[in-house]
Amino acid sequence: MRKGILLLGISVSLSFAVECKNYTVKEGDTLEKISRREGVDLKSLKSANKGLKEHQLKAGQKICIPVKASRKVEKYAIYEVKKGDTLQKIAESFGVDAGELREFNNLKSDKLVEGQKIKIPAKAVSRVKEEKQQTKEDSYLYTVKRGGRLSDVSKVTGVPLKELERLNPELKGRFIKPGTKVKLPPERKAVAEKEDYELYTVRKGGKLEHVSKATGISLKELERLNPELKGKWLNPGTQVKVPVQKASREVKEEKHDVYVVKRSARLKDVARVTGVPLKELERLNPELKGKFIKAGTKVKIPQREVAVKTPQETPTSRREERQVLSGLDKEKTVSTPSINLGISIPLPVEGKITKVPKGIEISAPCSTPIRSVEDGRVIYSGGDLQAYGNMIIVEHESFISLYAHNEVNLVKRGDRVSKGQVIARLGRKNNSEDCILRFELRNKEGIPLDPTEYIRDLH
Repeated sequence: MRKGILLLGISVSLSFAVECKNYTVKEGDTLEKISRREGVDLKSLKSANKGLKEHQLKAGQKICIPVKASRKVEKYAIYEVKKGDTLQKIAESFGVDAGELREFNNLKSDKLVEGQKIKIPAKAVSRVKEEKQQTKEDSYLYTVKRGGRLSDVSKVTGVPLKELERLNPELKGRFIKPGTKVKLPPERKAVAEKEDYELYTVRKGGKLEHVSKATGISLKELERLNPELKGKWLNPGTQVKVPVQKASREVKEEKHDVYVVKRSARLKDVARVTGVPLKELERLNPELKGKFIKAGTKVKIPQREVAVKTPQETPTSRREERQVLSGLDKEKTVSTPSINLGISIPLPVEGKITKVPKGIEISAPCSTPIRSVEDGRVIYSGGDLQAYGNMIIVEHESFISLYAHNEVNLVKRGDRVSKGQVIARLGRKNNSEDCILRFELRNKEGIPLDPTEYIRDLH
C-alpha cells in the first residue's frame, strides 16, 4: 500500500467534530450497513433517530449520524476503504497505531468493508503529505514493465536492494505487478526516465552473440541497440543495452547450469527428468519453447536446482512432495494418531485457533507475517490444490509443517528456512472474507498430527 495512492482518497478539507451530521439513505441501505460504513455504534445511530424503524428506510431519506462532541476539537481527514484494505495496513500507511485508529473511529473490531469511511487524525495526514513531498524531491519513479520483486528491480536498475526497500517499504517482500511505480534515488534519474532499454552486465568475456544466447534476445536487436559493440570482444563488467520488455529474461551466467539432452524431446520432458518446473525452463530457454529438441542440445537450468540435487536426493525430494500433495488431495478424513515426536513449536502466527480435520485454522488480520515453526527446507510452494489455495510445505528434521491460504508465498521450493523466518503472509480462505491460516503437522510418512499437542503456547 503506497502512501501516495492513499492520499488520493483523502478529502482535502479537514472536518471538525460536530454533534450530528446528515446522511442520505441509499438503495439497499440498512441501519447496520450505515453504522459500519460511517463508523458509528448501531445503538447510538438508533438513539439519534428515535422512532425510526429498519423497514421504514427509503432511498433519499435524511437521517442523523451522531458525532460525539468534544471539548478538544480534533481535526481529521476522511479515507474511503478500498478493496483489500485492512485497519493495520491503513494505520501503517499513515504512521499511526492500529489501536489508536480503531479508538479514533469508535470501531468495535478491525473488520472493514469496501466503501467504509475512516477518519484519519490530521497530524498523520500532515506527516504523510510531508513525506510525499520529500519523496518527490529526493527520488525518481521507475515503472515496472513485467511482474517481479524488488530484487528484480535491483538487478535491472543497479540500485542496491536495501536502498529500494528503504524507499519502498510497502513493496518489501511483495510481488510487484506491471505498471507499479518504484521509487529510485536521485542519482538513478537516467534509469527512471529510460523507456526503450535496460542494462545487462556481462559476467564472462564474450561477444554480442554470447549475450544473445544468454538472454534469448536476437543478435540483430542487440547490434541495433549497441552498434559500438558489434563484432567486438566484451570484457567482464561490460554493460549491454537490452530491450526493456525482455529485461526480465536477463540471465546471469553464474546463475544457471547446463543440461545436455540425451534423447530427442521437448522442454516438458526435460522438466520431468530434471525436476525443474516447465515455466522456469521456458523462462531460461525462450528460444526452445514449444520446439522439438534434438539430442545433444544444451538446455539452461537454474544453478540452485542443480546445487541442491544429488543423484540420491532428487527422486526422494520429488517423491516426498508428491506423497504429501497426494495425501492432501484425499477427501477422506484421516484420523490423527497420538504420536509423541518430542518437539515443542511456537505458533506460526498469533490469532484465534480452531481445530479442523487434519490440523488447525488460525484467524488473524490479512497480510499478517507467517513464520516457520522450525529450521527446515521448503519442499513445496505453490497453489496446485484448490482447497488449500496458496500453500507452503516445509520439511524439518523429524516432521513436516504446512501453511495454507496464503496471500503471498515469500519462499520457493528448495529454499532453506530458519525458525521464526517470515515465509508468507496470511490471506483469505478460498476467496472468502475470512482471513485464516490453515496449519498442519505431519510425520515423515505424511500422516497428519494434532498441532495442539506440540504448540508450546497452548500448554
